[in-house]
Amino acid sequence: MSAPGRHVLYFALQPPADAAAAAHRRLEALRARVGLTARAIAASRLHVSLHPLGAFRRPPGAVVEKAAGVVEGLAARPFVISFNRIGAWPSGASPWPVTLWGDEGVIGADALQASLHRALVRAAMASRREARITPHMTLAYDRGHAPETLVEPVSWRVTEFVLVHAVHGEGRYDIVGRFPLSG
Repeated sequence: MSAPGRHVLYFALQPPADAAAAAHRRLEALRARVGLTARAIAASRLHVSLHPLGAFRRPPGAVVEKAAGVVEGLAARPFVISFNRIGAWPSGASPWPVTLWGDEGVIGADALQASLHRALVRAAMASRREARITPHMTLAYDRGHAPETLVEPVSWRVTEFVLVHAVHGEGRYDIVGRFPLSG
């Protein structure tokens, strides 16, 4: 987690409104079953992180431009992502991140993540060691521990990925680039 006031950049997937609503319904069902009390993250802020670009003291305009240029036209096909598990994410953090994650339904996200990483390495924007992120979508942060539970899948067709600029501690979360999948 980055310090307050830090500008953080990362590539991510965003669920469409119907998938975000389905994710919130899964959270509400879990909340009722195990007594979670935290508020859900707003649908407009739900995302699946793909690749971090770093944390900066000032707005990273030059990094945004370079990253956008690197991934513009990245050859990747649209795919369906599907999350069939919900529970506390094993991050060691408190409060616990309550997340959705999947089994074989995340293969397309894994492939896109690998393609992004290769492109960023070629542009000297990432280390050769892959920043492996297990595809998941955080729905809330709660002090209660939610056990892993199988749920009806939350799925959507991914047709683009986004570049996010967030400012920690200020609640700012801006999409600064959208990149269609057309491979």
